[in-house]
Amino acid sequence: MNTNKFATQPQVPVDVIIPVFNERQEAIGATLDACLNQTYPVSHIYVIDDGSPVPAAIPQRIEAIGKVSLTRLPRNQRNAAARNAGIEKSAAPLIACVNCEVLPAVDWLATCVNYLSERTDVGVCFTRTIPHHPNRLLSRWRMRFQETRFGDVTGPSHFAPGHAVLFRREAVEKVDCYNTSLGNVSEDSDICERIRAAGWDTHFIAQSHCVSIQNDTVTEFAKKELSRNDWESPKDYPLSRLILQRSKWTLVRMGRNLLKARLLFLPVDVAVWMMTVKIAISRTLAARGHRRSDLDTTQPPG
Repeated sequence: MNTNKFATQPQVPVDVIIPVFNERQEAIGATLDACLNQTYPVSHIYVIDDGSPVPAAIPQRIEAIGKVSLTRLPRNQRNAAARNAGIEKSAAPLIACVNCEVLPAVDWLATCVNYLSERTDVGVCFTRTIPHHPNRLLSRWRMRFQETRFGDVTGPSHFAPGHAVLFRREAVEKVDCYNTSLGNVSEDSDICERIRAAGWDTHFIAQSHCVSIQNDTVTEFAKKELSRNDWESPKDYPLSRLILQRSKWTLVRMGRNLLKARLLFLPVDVAVWMMTVKIAISRTLAARGHRRSDLDTTQPPG
């Protein structure tokens, strides 16, 4: 099981899986450029459009290279299912799952491949992700409260955040890929836990990094808060329960920021909470409107 099947091979094929949903076109292009410009060349990149209302597209200049293909899923199934769709298409012994808006440094893939070639007990590896503008207030807030933080030492980690991760195919196949029932919530930690149970560790590598070009806005933060709460609409659970949960954790966060004199974060805390509630109410009203419309169309005339 924990055999190093590729250590002696000069160039092990690596495929990249990039799930996209409602992504900026320039972000798709930038992510693809970063993956194609690695010092360790990728074999193929599978872009999986997870049912975006406006279909994703590959820039023509990149499409002409012949290393990138686009698959569109019929409906939005969330990250776990989109990644699985890409993994199913790949036959490479190493698989990199990279999120859109995440730009791996040019040595990222070489660093990760070399690490796995030297450590037969490791099935998953990743590096830190840093924001494109680390000194901006909103970027600092995101990195503290919405991203996992790691130290400066290479070694074992409980899980690999899904921004950019390199897997051994045999480890992924051993655990039947991502758990699609989890969608966008804890799917990263879940697959790493199952891979660990199957005999491979997950390791953080301090020697390289990725750059996040995410638009750091209050709206994006609010959408992520909803996703972390596994709430897309009132079909998931009642709006009142969501607001209660978000209010509780916002107060906890603000209390910690007060105690640690992080006063500049307090307006962001409030703004994110307000935007989260606003988006949730808007989605709830839209869902009610759709239900009323469906009832009107099903009632007999007259």
